[in-house]
Amino acid sequence: MKFLFFTDTHIRGNNPRSRKDIFVETLYLKFQEILDYINNNGIDYVLFGGDLFDRPDISLSVAQRFIELLNNFPKPIYMVLGNHDIYGQNPTTVNRTILGILQTLGIIKVLDNEPVILKTLNKTIKITGSSYKYDIDIDKNKEKYISKKEEVDYLIHIVHGMLMEKEFIKEVPHTLIDELVFNTEADITLCGHYHNGFGIKKIDNKYFVNPGALVRINNSLSEINRMPSFAVIDIDDNINIYIEKLASALKGEDVIDRDIVKLEEQKEVTFNKIIQSVSSYGSYQFISLEKIIEEIATRENIPEDVKKEAIIRLERSQISLSEKEVVD
Repeated sequence: MKFLFFTDTHIRGNNPRSRKDIFVETLYLKFQEILDYINNNGIDYVLFGGDLFDRPDISLSVAQRFIELLNNFPKPIYMVLGNHDIYGQNPTTVNRTILGILQTLGIIKVLDNEPVILKTLNKTIKITGSSYKYDIDIDKNKEKYISKKEEVDYLIHIVHGMLMEKEFIKEVPHTLIDELVFNTEADITLCGHYHNGFGIKKIDNKYFVNPGALVRINNSLSEINRMPSFAVIDIDDNINIYIEKLASALKGEDVIDRDIVKLEEQKEVTFNKIIQSVSSYGSYQFISLEKIIEEIATRENIPEDVKKEAIIRLERSQISLSEKEVVD
């Protein structure tokens, strides 16, 4: 059997702030390229790692255009739900979303409830899945990442969570591949959610795969340097997995506005300078923080929009503190 796996398409009608192209047109071309690859390379089944849509209630006009295209894919597309596909990060809300319509039409099958068994002449392959939940990477037992093989030849598990090959920012809940290797029985674990991806990792004869998001939404340097890709899985007597880069994807610098990146970085640096300057006024507690910000902005010739953002953040903090005091 031959599978194609892709993830995190974030279908939306409007342009991400960092994109210079017409995002929805670029995304449509990528879907068309994947469909052409499926038809020309003997793909039997399509697997998807979550976040098909950027929000659960995108406009029907945008949804209809992509649904028509997805209807030409091998059906059903076996997938899990991403955090953007559902309301409140709650998989039970899928019936109220665009994805719920796709499920009713038989275009997709969400794998949460029961596994799928696929059979060839001499092999049996089981596919299981875990959709995103808020606690997927907080759970110490990592249950959503673990699947049991039972009486099949091969097991593929799809999950939408922050699976990483190495330690990540400690404030961001994540799961390391090393935490799963000796617990999961899946021969192949396919993962979405982490847009940069980590390619293909083989440990203890088990494969962990994340080709990265099909689209580049944020404007980080790593996203600019990354080429959107999908994975192809060929299972016979052995497992063969490889990554294919999208031919239709342009270079990052051609579609992502680096000027916006620099502007946002500079704003953050300037904002941090304001915070540091405010801290230096510690002995003058009779001066309001708003006045301190005003004075610093005037003295340092800080742009008006940065000054306003600093004041807004300060107001939010004050509201939060006041609410905490009331509760306490």
